[in-house]
Amino acid sequence: MRYRACGTRRGYVMVLTAIALVILLGMAAVSIDVGLLVTVRQSAQDVADAAALAGASVLRTGMDQAAARQAAADVAAANLIMGRPVMVDPASDIEVGAWDAEAQQILAWSPAFDTLAVRATVHYTQASANGAVPMYFAHYLGHGDTTVEADAVASVGFSGAPRKPVDLMFVQDASGSFSEEWGQAITADATLCDLVNDVSISGDQIGIAVFNNALKYTYRRVWIPWLGRYDYLQLAFDLEEVPVDGDFSETNLAVRNMILNDTPNGYTNPATGINFAIDSILDHGGEDHEKVIVLVSDGMPIGSTTALTQQYRNETVAAADRAAANGIRIHTVTLTLEEYGQYGYGGADFEFNEGLVRNGGYAFRTHDPARLQDILIAVGGIEYGKAHLIK
Repeated sequence: MRYRACGTRRGYVMVLTAIALVILLGMAAVSIDVGLLVTVRQSAQDVADAAALAGASVLRTGMDQAAARQAAADVAAANLIMGRPVMVDPASDIEVGAWDAEAQQILAWSPAFDTLAVRATVHYTQASANGAVPMYFAHYLGHGDTTVEADAVASVGFSGAPRKPVDLMFVQDASGSFSEEWGQAITADATLCDLVNDVSISGDQIGIAVFNNALKYTYRRVWIPWLGRYDYLQLAFDLEEVPVDGDFSETNLAVRNMILNDTPNGYTNPATGINFAIDSILDHGGEDHEKVIVLVSDGMPIGSTTALTQQYRNETVAAADRAAANGIRIHTVTLTLEEYGQYGYGGADFEFNEGLVRNGGYAFRTHDPARLQDILIAVGGIEYGKAHLIK
């Protein structure tokens, strides 16, 4: 005779079901709660980075600790984590002072240090305004809410006083040989102008002169709002103060739009653009400003040259010498989509452009228009004061 063991089996099933529920609950805790924890940690770090950078950016024009703390707190509050604004206490969560790299901490600033810094800390704890990170499924396994903290340090260089304002003139080639590079160069120029605007201080000025064999004009009649009539528009404008907040003037923006729609043509005579830039700096520049010209071109024709080309070369060298005599630094950027030294429809004469640098300027050459941004490193200290993360 055989006996059934159904009741015993039912007991096993109940035990196995209970174990399976615990495992499933644990898996849910891992997939949901741990996922939430990772998301909050990454988001908190991103917010700390942004807050520290915002605070440090305020320090580029002086040591206003209160403004730096508030800027950091405002940026944090503009972000949402778990659907709520991130709260930081400007007094306790934001530190402002000198960065001691060896001790990895913020100290009270003194002339012994050359780096101003801001540390921003984001807290998710029971005692903080943000509260702890809730654990949903893990809560039923005996694990309570979890603590998350993230911090970041951003700095700006400091030399005892803010940098001098910069008078910066862009001189842009728009001759026929530059046709292949035109769209990319103008886009890079506009980007560079925007970057200058991002790190500008009160007094910075910027202008532009577009040339071929002379200063360029539009070749169609356009309505000039500030003149109140139709006229030909010169693709150049004198130094204009870079707004610390807001955008450029209507005149500036109108010229920039015309430049974007221009078609390169004609011969190459950088002297016309350089002389315009020199006159603008001399007439409108500040007495204690850094004075800088940036020439963007593919250079003069190489190989066999005509008498006119040689004349333009001589005039350009004379213009560069004139700039040097007036204390103006010249940087050159040689941009071409062809191999260096290869002369064709857009060939480049880097050596000629290299010979135009003056007063400590730099000569760049590249196939990549995005690298025009690198010139910020060299242009009259304009990069000074740009906040960057150091921790």
